[in-house]
Amino acid sequence: MNQRVFSVLVVDDEEGMRLGLEKALSLEGYRVACAATGAEARRMAKGGRFDCAFVDLKLPDIAGTELLSDLRDAGSAVVMITAYASVDTAVRAMKLGAVDYLQKPFDNQDIVALAERLCSGSRSSRTAAPEEGFVAASPPMKHIVDTLRKVMDSEIPLLLQGESGTGKEMLARFVHEKSCRAGRPFVAINCAAIPPELLESELFGHEKGAFTGAHVATAGKFESAGAGTIFLDEIGDMGAGLQTKLLRALEERSFEPVGSTRSVPLNARIIASTNCDLAAMIREKRFRLDLYYRLKGVAITIPTLRDRREDIEPLLAVFLERYKQRYKKPGVEISREAVKFLRSYQWPGNVRELKNAVESAVLLSEQTRPLMPQDFLVEGPGEGSLPELWQQERETILEVLKRTGYNRSVASRELGMSRKTLYNKMKRFAIR
Repeated sequence: MNQRVFSVLVVDDEEGMRLGLEKALSLEGYRVACAATGAEARRMAKGGRFDCAFVDLKLPDIAGTELLSDLRDAGSAVVMITAYASVDTAVRAMKLGAVDYLQKPFDNQDIVALAERLCSGSRSSRTAAPEEGFVAASPPMKHIVDTLRKVMDSEIPLLLQGESGTGKEMLARFVHEKSCRAGRPFVAINCAAIPPELLESELFGHEKGAFTGAHVATAGKFESAGAGTIFLDEIGDMGAGLQTKLLRALEERSFEPVGSTRSVPLNARIIASTNCDLAAMIREKRFRLDLYYRLKGVAITIPTLRDRREDIEPLLAVFLERYKQRYKKPGVEISREAVKFLRSYQWPGNVRELKNAVESAVLLSEQTRPLMPQDFLVEGPGEGSLPELWQQERETILEVLKRTGYNRSVASRELGMSRKTLYNKMKRFAIR
């Protein structure tokens, strides 16, 4: 099934910045529009919907924050672009409804990665494809699915536990899309990724004048979710003060926005997840016992990928097909040797590591032969040992980067590869 093309708005008065971001995003398949002023951006927002917008804080005619309400009302996820001296302003912009900010200077691939995350979330909330990448071929996962089907349509909270990368959010989306709440919002919040001083406003919203820079009232995630599902990812990283406020909201099924005395009903189903040992955190008084019991209506522990190896081959097939389409490489296949190797690998990063390994292998493939074990960058032995070639290539790239002062254009010419290939290899070899 063909997916629609996502649209991105870039607002910056620097022509070089606009052209660079337009090229980087267009190469990844996005429809890109550019504006040099706030007035121009407003006209574009009225003329059509953008899935996300990257807006410079300092524009020639207005402050970038003044565009926030216009773009958000038009349905765009807004990311502020800021110089070092304006980070505080960017944080205030997030309180007003921006979803993130990027600090200059940055690599254009940072924009591409952020656009992919935002548009992927947009796609997930609009389409009914919850099982993309969700595989339950192994007995442990089949048992989990059987358990969840019994409580799909109830309001009882779910607590998903497991190592990082096991697929907790994917399972939460599966529950949402298979329940009576399908078609309503699925709102995911990473409690570890949002600064503590912003998280309360992000969850509960705020009134106009609640804090410096709060020029308009803004609805929080709990209110935006309506009668849908709220996914609280990494709940173990939530601060003690906010744990108390969350507990009260769950007990009373209502909450108050920051700076308000009005009560807003909480109608959404709560699904929380963590890779932390909550029992140990409770003993150390870092997590509230009463909140734990509120969240733990039904507790599910997702097994590691190494404990459900029957899922590896079906996951390989799903991810291979996804990235063949994304990178327009229909001829890429995986050899039986590679499948055997990947089935025996320990996967410390679980499903996320497998997905990233397949993506990088497909991206760097020349389609002249099936993918072999050495095409998958993994950090430990499977059946046999990893070839030393990977380490040698990493050391060569690192040596050239150091010698050229990490100038990617110069380094890529010296290495005889494109700048994009060098960036992908740096990402693959964890070179920053």
